[in-house]
Amino acid sequence: MIVRFLLFLIPLLGYSQRAKLYKDLPIKSYYKNGNIRVVRNFNSGKLLGYKTFYRSGAIQSNYVFNSKGHHDSIANFYYPNGKVKTVWKYKNNIVKKRIDYTLKGEVIKGKKDYKRLRECNDYLSHYRNNLKYTFLRAKLNSNLGFYDEALEDFNFILSKLSPSQIKRSAQRSIYHSMAIDYTYTEDYEKALMYGFKALAIQNDNQAVLNNLGWLLLRIKDYDLALTFLDKCHEINPKNYYAFFNKAKIYLEKGNYQKALGFIEKTILDERSHKLSRKNISEEKTIWATRGEIYYRLGRLEEGIIDLQKALEENPANSYAYRCLALIYIDNNQLNKAYITLLKAEEYKYDKIYETNEVKELLSRYYTSK
Repeated sequence: MIVRFLLFLIPLLGYSQRAKLYKDLPIKSYYKNGNIRVVRNFNSGKLLGYKTFYRSGAIQSNYVFNSKGHHDSIANFYYPNGKVKTVWKYKNNIVKKRIDYTLKGEVIKGKKDYKRLRECNDYLSHYRNNLKYTFLRAKLNSNLGFYDEALEDFNFILSKLSPSQIKRSAQRSIYHSMAIDYTYTEDYEKALMYGFKALAIQNDNQAVLNNLGWLLLRIKDYDLALTFLDKCHEINPKNYYAFFNKAKIYLEKGNYQKALGFIEKTILDERSHKLSRKNISEEKTIWATRGEIYYRLGRLEEGIIDLQKALEENPANSYAYRCLALIYIDNNQLNKAYITLLKAEEYKYDKIYETNEVKELLSRYYTSK
């Protein structure tokens, strides 16, 4: 009853207490490849604003806070190619206006998640610390790829509830959600911590098992990842998320035929075709992944088709450009390969994946250019 009372009925203490969540954060945080992920602007211990960046180094978002620790002024969120995705107008943490854009610059209208976000923001403008609506807003932001915004709300909830209260509440999936968001921000230590906290509460939950497998794939612990993904498929033999993660594992392990089998199972479920919309920064999409698998198996024309689909979804996909360039080189289409390698270089393939592959290919084939 205490948890229900906290979650559903009362606003808690002043919303400005959110500012305390930032006081011990570093000025800069980095991706594993050395690129800056977040830059925070402090003055006398108070956070005045922050900027987030994609793994490539391109700006992702910027926010401004006032002296009381509230979101204030205009905030922008960007696509990986630099085009504006979302514009917020804040006043003392209240969202006064929000506009969302497609990659082509068209205003998005009527999307269900955006409508629900507006409803949450409207409600929280009157009941600023209602944890039920804070949790819902965090989940919506997480689903839309606004991971820092989601984590701000999730951490605020954790600052108000004990672990035993969370375990008994309807919001016990918070650990699972935080593990996902910390994985996307490459804070793998926290991602693992919250992933195993989620498993302790929901050890037969296919989503928890799949996402632990996905996290372990990210840190290249393939055998343990497959253990969790196999457990996921024991519960639901048709889980396409787990098929996709298995495809990427076997691609990285060099078992291309097995990887193809799993990516085909993934794509057979049409729901998987929407995965790239949920995370616009993810370059290894279903089409890019199958495109590389086709390349590795010598099915070059099929690979080109899939990689072009990946670039339609995200014109700044350095991974797709690099794979496409490899195919053009094998086809002896060196002019096309050169143009494509320049695109991979422009979108920082080598920096994102901590390699010199694109630089070396340009040097090997195009030193006279």
